[in-house]
This record gives sequence, structure tokens and C-alpha cells, in this order.
Amino acid sequence: MGKEKPLVSVIIPVYNTQDYLKACIESVQNQTYPNLEILLVDDGSTDESGALCEEYAAQDERIRVFHKENGGPSEARNMGIRQANGEYFCFLDSDDLLSERAITILESQCEKENAEIAIGQGKAFTGCLPVFAQDNTFKAETVSREEALRRMFLHQGFGHEAWGKLYRRILWEKVHFPEGMIYEGYAEDYAVVYPIIAQSSRVSIVETTLYYYRIHSGSIMHSAIKEKNLGLLDVGEQVTQYMRENVPEVQDEACYLQLVSALKLMKGILDGGFQNMPQTQERIMILVRSQKRLLARPWAKRADKIKVKTLLLSKHLFYWVYELAERKNARDLRV
Repeated sequence: MGKEKPLVSVIIPVYNTQDYLKACIESVQNQTYPNLEILLVDDGSTDESGALCEEYAAQDERIRVFHKENGGPSEARNMGIRQANGEYFCFLDSDDLLSERAITILESQCEKENAEIAIGQGKAFTGCLPVFAQDNTFKAETVSREEALRRMFLHQGFGHEAWGKLYRRILWEKVHFPEGMIYEGYAEDYAVVYPIIAQSSRVSIVETTLYYYRIHSGSIMHSAIKEKNLGLLDVGEQVTQYMRENVPEVQDEACYLQLVSALKLMKGILDGGFQNMPQTQERIMILVRSQKRLLARPWAKRADKIKVKTLLLSKHLFYWVYELAERKNARDLRV
């Protein structure tokens, strides 16, 4: 008999996703990886999500369910971390899916490459469930923490979402998702993924789609700008300061992500009107003016250069340039 595979804990925060939860859970149950535990953390759902969790747990001994008062995905994920027994952690949103071989591929890369983190590619979908690729071959590359951070900040192959990655448990001993803050959406992920990668020494990047994230009106990936999203500016400042002090080799790339995120936030604010949140608008303008020097770097994207230049000329011009780019991206997603 071969050596038993390490236990992998799949942590799924659940809140009012009854229409999508079944497909999410079954995508984990159908994993080819043989040693899993599935932690469903019901974050005070007001629909049938909690009952669905219990229904699946009654049929599958790998599933454990925890119910708590609503406190947001950070609290739910942290509860899952505290209850997890695995040597590895994997985070999955309750309206998203894993391909059948996702954990098998990521775990094998960590073990083979002696990497603390393995990262797969994510792909958006709408409506019908995606058809998972059946090709068993894939390309992968193992890089240093500096190179992994550089690629994350520049969105070269992967982003700073917590999902789509497999982590060794030891990385989470001193890092947790921020609770009781005004963060929402990917700011919560941004706040933890950069120190997690900075703690590592080797990161394996898999060039295969392993995570499928759903785009719909209620998803985090499709949320309109609200006051809670403004925490992204604070997180961006924390990240850039952390990199200056701990990984100065990538401080410019960290500042560039801060700049790009500020542009996205400005567009969301202007969606609510050009007089919306004037103090935050001015804060963003100060940031853009101070970081525009980064546009001269060879990795700066032409689209971002155009957005910065138009914003400095006119907010109205910036808005319509950004709007046209978003519409094009939406059309590309539907194709």
C-alpha cells in the first residue's frame, strides 16, 4: 500500500446561495483527490442554505457543518480555519466550482516541488455550468516568493484572490482574514494573500483552469461600489508599506496594483454620480498623481496608461473610456 495522501481541508463560507450551493458542494465531492474534509460554514443564511448543508453532511462523512450569526465571509473563513484538521487548506466560495482534478493537481505540485503554495487558473462563467477540461496534461512552473508576488501584483497568470490556491497549513498560523473591518469583496483576500505568499519560499503556478467563479448580480465579483469597498484603499496602503519593509524588490509592482485598484474604485464611485463621495475621489486623485511615474515601467499596461491620462484630464472622459472597456470585457465573457 502506498503512503496516505495528506488531508486537505476545503473551507466554504456559505451565505444565501441555495440556488448554487448544490453544484458547489458536489464539485468538491467529485474530486479525484482521496483524502478530503469539507467544512461548510453557514454565515447566518436566511434562505435554505443552512438546511442544504446539513442534508449533504448527513450523506457524506467528509462534510462538517458549522452555523454562526452573520458576520461576513472573513469571519466564516476564520471559523473554518480554526476547525480544519488538514495539512493543506483550500478556499471555495459557495457559488463557485472546482474542476474534478483541482486538488489532485495542486497537492501533487506542492509535494513534488516542495512548495508551500500551488496556484491554479480561474475562469469566469455565467448561466450554465461549465464543462471541465478532460486533458490530464498541464504545464507548471515553480518560482520564488518575489517572482510570485511580482506576478500577483501585475496579474500575470493569477490574482490576489484567496480561492484557486492550495496552501500549507503552517502559513496560516499567524495570518487570518480581517474581521470587524469595512472591507468587502476582494479587499479581504488582498489583505491576507500578500503576507501568505511573502512567508513562503516556493510557489508552484499551474497553467490550467482549476477554479470556476460565477458571475451574477449577487456575487462578490459583480458587486457595485458601496462604502464597504472603500477599505480597498486602506488595504492597498498596508500592502505597499509591507512590501517596502519586507520585500522591497517588488514595491513598485505593489504600488502599481494599488494604482490600478484605485482606478477601478474611481469608476465604481462615478457610477453613483460625479458628485458621489468627493473626499474619496480626491484621495484617489492624490494617489494617481503620486504613482503615475509607474506608467513608464516596461510592465505597465497600455490600457492603464490611457485610464490614468484621461482621469488626469477629465473625470467624464475617464468614465466613458472605462465604461467602453468594461462593455468590451462583458461581450468577451459572453462569447
